[in-house]
Amino acid sequence: MTVKLQIARCQLGAALSLFIRDKDPLSVHALACGGAEIIEGIAEHANLPTLSTHILATFPDIDRAKIVRLRNQYWNALKHFYARDNKTARDDEELMADFNDTKNDAVLFMGWLDYMTVAKRLPVEVQVFQVWWYATNEGRMNPQADPTPWRRAFPGIASVPRHEQKRRLRRALEKHRKDKGILADSRTELGPLEVPTPR
Repeated sequence: MTVKLQIARCQLGAALSLFIRDKDPLSVHALACGGAEIIEGIAEHANLPTLSTHILATFPDIDRAKIVRLRNQYWNALKHFYARDNKTARDDEELMADFNDTKNDAVLFMGWLDYMTVAKRLPVEVQVFQVWWYATNEGRMNPQADPTPWRRAFPGIASVPRHEQKRRLRRALEKHRKDKGILADSRTELGPLEVPTPR
């Protein structure tokens, strides 16, 4: 594993771990955006398709800069004190007043989808999260996509409060984390979601 791929994997893993446990949404966002930016760069450098290239092909009126701005709007507030002139303090009060945990859904989904393109495998937790994302974002899906898999896994989830949606995500993870069929699949990345500290 290259250093950059390892960095992206660590950030995305830590972000999703916190997200699943409903902890520290600001840190989730910072980690997820950092990992997503790096993994997208790795994919582009290897001439692999990314979610951004799919969006650009599907919506030709959207340009690359707009995608980056949308992904980075809160992340920039989290990582920068100064504005672009490096003299003026940023005023992010109004922007961050709109921030909540739902802002993490898309960036986590995007980062892990690009990771799959590069690594060809995903941890069990990510596989369950992706199905959860489809179920909670059905309106964003291609109308021709068959909704049966995510509706079966998470029936009625779009109509329940956010805390219950997250609880159902954790419950599904407990159910599938040791599923022998999933673990035996070559598309499953084995090992912990968070990378342990080397001894």
